[in-house]
Amino acid sequence: MTQENIQFRSHRLHDGRLAYRRSTSATAKQTVLLLHGWPQTSWAWRRVIPLLSEQFDVIAPDLPGFGDSSKPESGFDKKTIAHRLHELIEALGIERVAIVGHDLGGHVAYAYAAQWPNAVSHFIFVESSLPAFGQEEAMDVSREGSWHFGFNMAGDISESLVAGREFLFVNHFMRRQTVGVFDPDSVSSDDVNVYAQALARPGALRCSFSYYRALPLDRQDNVIWGKTPLSMPALSVGAQWGYGPSSAQTLRRVAANVSEIVIDDCGHYVPEEQPVEFARVVGRFISNETV
Repeated sequence: MTQENIQFRSHRLHDGRLAYRRSTSATAKQTVLLLHGWPQTSWAWRRVIPLLSEQFDVIAPDLPGFGDSSKPESGFDKKTIAHRLHELIEALGIERVAIVGHDLGGHVAYAYAAQWPNAVSHFIFVESSLPAFGQEEAMDVSREGSWHFGFNMAGDISESLVAGREFLFVNHFMRRQTVGVFDPDSVSSDDVNVYAQALARPGALRCSFSYYRALPLDRQDNVIWGKTPLSMPALSVGAQWGYGPSSAQTLRRVAANVSEIVIDDCGHYVPEEQPVEFARVVGRFISNETV
């Protein structure tokens, strides 16, 4: 499979439109739903989709508010975002998915799996955490947490300060070593520009930051959902120079059947920096093989 085999489509929802990339094998029996993180779009999966689509039907949406998807005025709690995605999957006639969520996409993936557990065959949690189950530590700058959580939640001032400086903003987060990528060359200036241009669209910065402003609501939902651990096979994928084992620590608090792997020589943006190893790990896990 190559980039030429990836189809770009969109679907009209009840409250907007979802853009997505899709590629599939003629013999695919399983659909994989890839949910990107912040501050990205489905472009984050450009190196992974061709690899996974040799075995699977692969769908990678631009999350609501990102990329070519609509920029809604509200509904950025992850419960509502997951409802929009579930609407897409049902419209496509797909009964079950293996769901992969990176970064904030992991928050959405959890909301999806918690609400429709019978519609999720496998849950893959990539370099992420969850409000009420470890996210608060990542937000605490006094404990080496990242300042961007508070900044992104601050209100209109966030948009005002970043507007016109989208490239500088994205480049800082994605190409800094350790927390961003281990190898700065794994994400090019052209790649950063894809995300920066997407954030420069009308309403995009507001939507991007609104995912963070909804974290208190997400915490309330997670506390309720967390009382019933996810039962499907769950895999935590950490990065040596990213969250490391922290993602697995979170996942074990909300899921009963957890496997764990940490990918070496890799920072936070695993699908971009180590796509071959990442696709191998995910493919074997979904195929019920030893990771």
